[in-house]
Amino acid sequence: MDGATYARIPRSGFSRPFMFMGSPEHVPGGRDGSWERDWKLLTGWKRWVVLSGAEHQSFTDGSLPAGALGVKPPCGVLSGARSAERTRAYVAVFLDQHLKSRRQPLLDRPSPRYPEVRFCPATCGPS
Repeated sequence: MDGATYARIPRSGFSRPFMFMGSPEHVPGGRDGSWERDWKLLTGWKRWVVLSGAEHQSFTDGSLPAGALGVKPPCGVLSGARSAERTRAYVAVFLDQHLKSRRQPLLDRPSPRYPEVRFCPATCGPS
């Protein structure tokens, strides 16, 4: 989640289910090119999910207490509660689909329930 991939994927590829989930800097042509590089080597089921309005800290527990203490996120940044809800939703359905063999339509296409979520590389471009 939302960080450069430092462990290199073998040139022969990686066939296990894999999901990238990150902030808008992780789009094709964005500041961090590691996801774009590694996407090509993922040969199994894969999703690249970008959460508009997220920043790196949006994927940690740190933003939740900040909200509870009345600290407002910067303009244009999702609240801790909202980003945590989206993160939990997508991680949960990923695990349900691949560990419990329960098909999850949320992983098939963008959902009106979560308008901040985009699927790359199809619906993303440089921010």
